[in-house]
Amino acid sequence: MTTLAHLETFAEVAACGSFAAAARLLGLPRSTVTARIKALEEDLGVALFRRTTRQVRLTVEGEAYRARVLPALKDLAEAGEQIKTAQTPRGLVRLSVPVDLPLDRMAEAMTSFNARYPDVRIEVHVSDRPVDLTGERFDFALRGNRVASENVVVRKIASGPLISVVHSNHPPEETFETIFRDGRLLDPAGALDETDLEGGPSTFTTRNLQLARALVLAGKVAAILPRAMCADLLASGLLKELECPISLPDLPLFAVLPSRRFVPKRVRLLLDHLVEKLD
Repeated sequence: MTTLAHLETFAEVAACGSFAAAARLLGLPRSTVTARIKALEEDLGVALFRRTTRQVRLTVEGEAYRARVLPALKDLAEAGEQIKTAQTPRGLVRLSVPVDLPLDRMAEAMTSFNARYPDVRIEVHVSDRPVDLTGERFDFALRGNRVASENVVVRKIASGPLISVVHSNHPPEETFETIFRDGRLLDPAGALDETDLEGGPSTFTTRNLQLARALVLAGKVAAILPRAMCADLLASGLLKELECPISLPDLPLFAVLPSRRFVPKRVRLLLDHLVEKLD
């Protein structure tokens, strides 16, 4: 029996000219895409694609079928979008955020979102542990690293500059190089992982940004941290920026969603709002 999923899969394979590329766009295993096309061809009793080792092309029957299917899919998408647009967003959004996320900025974003959409409830779990988005019923998670998985959808939410900081009482003659060589430079975000710089054995090691900042405030160590995380301490004079010999990358923030095409309107609106407020 032909379903909407079969038709959407057919349209993606036809547009991409590749089962693998269509699978990536749909967020599905390639085997699922192949099985759907096979089932559709068996249901119709014709071959829709001509397959070779290098490419996938539509047959004459496939071209004719696509000409009828694409307008129908467009009409369905427009009808659904009209209904979603007319609806007032409401319901619960569950998300997981990392411990190091600036929670004051997150609180501001949540508060302003609630002012816009008072019928949407937000449940936030603060944890660095990997979560099962589908099994634990999370709508999305915010993470500082891109998740390498074909079973999720990743969207960049924000990014911010990293800087090297040290306590304001630190001796000015101690440079970035000497501190790094002595093993007294913390790099919790891994900014130096892909560089040629070599330092001595580290006195302390942590991937937690807040602990790294606390260790800098305790004295004797420097750290590479997000500028936004140090802005107040730099302004107050407790920390000072340490000149770094290399250009440091920005620290990204990603939203990780379950691998599915349908994202509720309330979730899409919250994601867009976080892009606006956290970037």
